[in-house]
Amino acid sequence: MTVCKWKHLGKGVKIYDDHLSVFLKPEQISIGDYSRLDASIRVEGGLGVTIGERVHISMGSRLNIGGGELVFGAHSGCSDNVVIATGNPDTSYLLISAAEEPENCHVIKKKTVIGEYVVIFAGAVICPGVTIGDGAIIGAGSVVTKNVEPWSIVAGNPAHPIGRRELIVRN
Repeated sequence: MTVCKWKHLGKGVKIYDDHLSVFLKPEQISIGDYSRLDASIRVEGGLGVTIGERVHISMGSRLNIGGGELVFGAHSGCSDNVVIATGNPDTSYLLISAAEEPENCHVIKKKTVIGEYVVIFAGAVICPGVTIGDGAIIGAGSVVTKNVEPWSIVAGNPAHPIGRRELIVRN
């Protein structure tokens, strides 16, 4: 594993093929016990990233795009190529490129929250400032622009409710 100065790295964390991934500002990234991060991901530390226990981040996913704050609840996961954004350019300014001089970069940074027991299917995009409630399911390719109620199932662009998650408790 590449040597990073993590804010916190829990026990049993697995980061697969980390040389294929990008971790920006790892000193702002906390990863909970027994979480799994697959190859070819990008995590931006930004204002802070907290990944809970037993979270799975699949290949190609991009977390904390925009450099705000991300909280990813325990026992949750995202499939391939999920984008979770926490910031966007302030379009009230003419200059919006990240290549501008630092004093001309105006980014609106927000806190994006993924609850516990959440499933985010492949290719979904979570927009800045959204809260996804505990137990929710996000359909493949969905664009989530608004908060998602706990235990609901949303899909589409923009994402809208299509059902409720029902649990069968097994021993």
